[in-house]
Amino acid sequence: MSKQTPEYIHVELPTIQQLSEMGWQHIEGHQFDLRVTERENFKQVLLIQRLKTVIKRINLDDNGNPWLDDTQVNAVVSQLERLAAPRLMEANKAATELLLSGTTILGKDGKQHTVHYIDFEHPENNDFLAINQYRVDPLWITGDRGFIVPDIVLLVNGIPLVVIECKSPKLDNPITAAINDLLQYSNQRNSTQPEGAEKLFHYNLLMIAASRGRAVAGAVGANHEYYVEWKDTIPRSKAEIAAELGVSELNTRQMLIAGMLKPANLLDILRNFTLYETSGGRTIKIVPRYQQYRAVQEAIDRLLHNQTRLQHGTDDQRGGIIWHTQGAGKSLTMVYLIRKIRTIPELRRFKIVVVTDRTDLEKQLSDTAVLTGEPLQIAKKVKKLEQYLQQPGAGLVFGMIQKFKGGEDSEEEEQPEKMPKSLNLSEDILVLIDEAHRSHASTLHTNLLEALPNCVRIGFTGTPIVKSAKKTTKQIFGSFIDQYNIRQSQEDGVTLPILYEGLEARGAVTQGDDLDKLFEIIFADKTPEEQAHSKARYATKTQVAEARELIKAKAKNMLRHYIQRILPGGFKAQVVAPTRRAAVRYYDAFVEAQRELVQQLETRAPILRSLDPEALESIDNEETRFLAQALSYLETIRRLQFGVIISADKNDDPSWEEWTNKSKQEARIERFKKPLVNSDSTKQDGLAFLIVKSMLLVGFNAPNEQVLYLDREMKEYELLQAIARVNRVYNDTKKYGLVVDYYGVNLAEALAIYEEVDTESAWFDIADEIPKLRDRHQRVINLFTQNGCKIDNVDACVDLLRDERLRVEFNEFLKDFIDTLDTILPRPEARHPYNFVKDAKKLGFIKKSVADLYRDEKLNIVTAKEKVRALIDQYIEAQGIDLKVPRIDILSLDFKTHVQRHRSTKAQAAEMEFAARHHISVHYDEDPVYYKKLSDKLTEILESFADNWQEKVNVLWQYIQEIQAGRSTDETGLDPKTQLPFLNILAEHSTKELTQLAQATQEIVEHIRQDIRRVNWDSLVSQEDLRKWIAGYLDDNDVVSYDELEIVADKLVQLARRNRDSLIV
Repeated sequence: MSKQTPEYIHVELPTIQQLSEMGWQHIEGHQFDLRVTERENFKQVLLIQRLKTVIKRINLDDNGNPWLDDTQVNAVVSQLERLAAPRLMEANKAATELLLSGTTILGKDGKQHTVHYIDFEHPENNDFLAINQYRVDPLWITGDRGFIVPDIVLLVNGIPLVVIECKSPKLDNPITAAINDLLQYSNQRNSTQPEGAEKLFHYNLLMIAASRGRAVAGAVGANHEYYVEWKDTIPRSKAEIAAELGVSELNTRQMLIAGMLKPANLLDILRNFTLYETSGGRTIKIVPRYQQYRAVQEAIDRLLHNQTRLQHGTDDQRGGIIWHTQGAGKSLTMVYLIRKIRTIPELRRFKIVVVTDRTDLEKQLSDTAVLTGEPLQIAKKVKKLEQYLQQPGAGLVFGMIQKFKGGEDSEEEEQPEKMPKSLNLSEDILVLIDEAHRSHASTLHTNLLEALPNCVRIGFTGTPIVKSAKKTTKQIFGSFIDQYNIRQSQEDGVTLPILYEGLEARGAVTQGDDLDKLFEIIFADKTPEEQAHSKARYATKTQVAEARELIKAKAKNMLRHYIQRILPGGFKAQVVAPTRRAAVRYYDAFVEAQRELVQQLETRAPILRSLDPEALESIDNEETRFLAQALSYLETIRRLQFGVIISADKNDDPSWEEWTNKSKQEARIERFKKPLVNSDSTKQDGLAFLIVKSMLLVGFNAPNEQVLYLDREMKEYELLQAIARVNRVYNDTKKYGLVVDYYGVNLAEALAIYEEVDTESAWFDIADEIPKLRDRHQRVINLFTQNGCKIDNVDACVDLLRDERLRVEFNEFLKDFIDTLDTILPRPEARHPYNFVKDAKKLGFIKKSVADLYRDEKLNIVTAKEKVRALIDQYIEAQGIDLKVPRIDILSLDFKTHVQRHRSTKAQAAEMEFAARHHISVHYDEDPVYYKKLSDKLTEILESFADNWQEKVNVLWQYIQEIQAGRSTDETGLDPKTQLPFLNILAEHSTKELTQLAQATQEIVEHIRQDIRRVNWDSLVSQEDLRKWIAGYLDDNDVVSYDELEIVADKLVQLARRNRDSLIV
């Protein structure tokens, strides 16, 4: 890379300088000089000699002397170099396990000994090297072609752990561009052919995308949305780092380098904060977020340095509270803490007791136990827990304590059995309590305090501590160790904002309503006698909430709301019912509502399809508009399924076993997590609704869930935990979670027990989006009005957007407006009093016109969500544009007629200019020499005639006709389409006579024709064989100089690949 580019000056160089100041040795890489990077060839990714040297140095015998000979070291290196794993994730996991645990070899004493690749105990003993412009060749290539050159690679002991890709701040979206390059380098873009050098990433810990003021980190397997910033520099302060760098405030690139890439921190992340999980049959690699890493470091610091109860005289000072909001990875923080404790000599003696009702933690802790070499002791009853607690020494105890009588759905709390006082007096016991804020756990806390009076207690909570309980909670656990609130999580992109929609259906229960009022609402159409009978039948509010009539009405409304708001995006839903019985009845009601709706759609389909889209918009009938929208999703609606997940009770109706059976519940949860719609039908699942009472409201993680329908009273921590089910990041189309209230929960009142700062950004009323919609609508309209245009004048708007800078602004403003409109639809505010929908359609039409005229592919990218896109598409088609018909090509017989539809010569010239540019761009690789000449000629025409539009149109017509005529046969007699492109390349690199080159072209093309007809010619091996044959032919026949052989052979193979269809005819 040139050292004068913005990318190097503003990103790569400052990154190298900061790394160097932190202890990384720096080597300036070279794309063609192997010796610089200490490798035998560019296919190698390990620096073998460095690795061998360090392995000898860090593996010492009992006397502190190196004991490995060269043969043994070679064997150890070979294990790391030759990983027996065919896929990237499998290889990465295998490599990580080797780096963490080492390997065993037979020593001279005849015993097996562990050999380590990295000295985690003494980070300073390792070798830390940063190489920029680190070329790596894919295994399938030869010569100087097809290689990748990551900007910076960080190697520990010669092992590439980190790849950093830098991008110029002048790019529109430098971080996205950098992530795309990283995915390309590691063959993670789902390309049909390998694009990169996957082996470099077998050992990878972090993939980092960086620009001038920002950087994000992800792991192998992560999509764009899982690359996140690192906003802490622990163990050092941000002020210290800023002073060293000479800046007043650190940007996130500087923070990430200081916090993640400090040598000791990087090894800590690898050793204690790297996990692999399996979900839906897919392995996922997990690396920490900054708040998880910070919380663990702060907790460890307290454990090591604060006073015990006996030292303090009153309370143990080593514990505290970790509050990390729901969805921020709290349970993983617990696992990270345990792993780190087990690697610190002073803390290894601790017995660690995890108290929770979260079964998902069991698997994570089991994996941790394997790494630490100790069994996981699981206690599901208090008596068993007593037994484990009483045992002396270290251990890892998992207390699966059922805190409710009859399970999670029970209304009654159960007081845990009393444990004996002073069961274990050791100070070396750490109790980790999940969801430490819960009032029902207070008795358990007291029991544990009495049974383990000298233990350390760390409480984890995903919700804030209520104002009234802060003092009590602090007395039990101590002060806050770390806090990561809702607002921070949303700002970091770790969780999504939650929108609240009050949708009190007919008969909804609101706090304070008495039963008489409820009966009047629900049974308004009944006679006084029937109402009196109903009052006798439904004597309590619970019975009212379970009333079949009410549940049917709400289920019907929920289903329709789901189809209008959620189904278009392909997301799923959860329903919180007031009781277990109501949950079962909801299932029946949904099935019936679905059947009725499908029948209604099938009956009215002919009429609905005959309605003109524009006429439909003007119909003041919400029901007709809903049915018209739903009709387009009829097939998906048909396959929607519903499931209930509730806890069991010995007095249950036998039919409820379908919903209480654990194995069936687990199967439903797995199905629910699958996409609703997928191009591969075997990977999709129509189970779109899970109906619960209390289950799955804590810790349940289904990122494809977007809406929670709330139909029972909830408050405080239970409410915060429940609504957080919809805040998980899923893909770039899920911008928010939605809570729809069918009960009448007063959120402000329900959360009033918390400090206001603690619940800031917990939820946003969807009505608050209306002003935002108005502002974003005005911004995109102002783009035109401030430049003298109105959106009704499409031609003027299109002409204005010839300016690429304005096109970029328009695209950005329109996307923001449409995203907000999608959030509001189908609420009436989207249409009245401002007709946002009408303007969205016009703006969508302008965008389509601009994309077609200027051939701007960025404007062709679908940014509108499904609901708004459908409206825009209908409007465009109503203007006579068939979206299924591709944009008219310059070679079309109708092209001239198409151009002449423009009234102005300026628009006609623009149509021809951009159509020609697009044609050249698309076909350039088919004949680079020929299309380069066409491009140069177009530039000359445009410069010569400038604003003389009529003359420019005339000359451009002649130019277009030349393109349409295509290449004519020249004096060589070679075919213009299949042979001349190859001749052009040879002529570009050879000084031989044209007749000799023509003869060579014929022979090469004929060989290529025969070669590409073979089965599996698309394989890289076959193409490499062809490249070698061409190079040999050129050499044997002295067609080009020796220095040009590889370059020309590469170009001819690329040309053959590009023109394959025409060559095999």
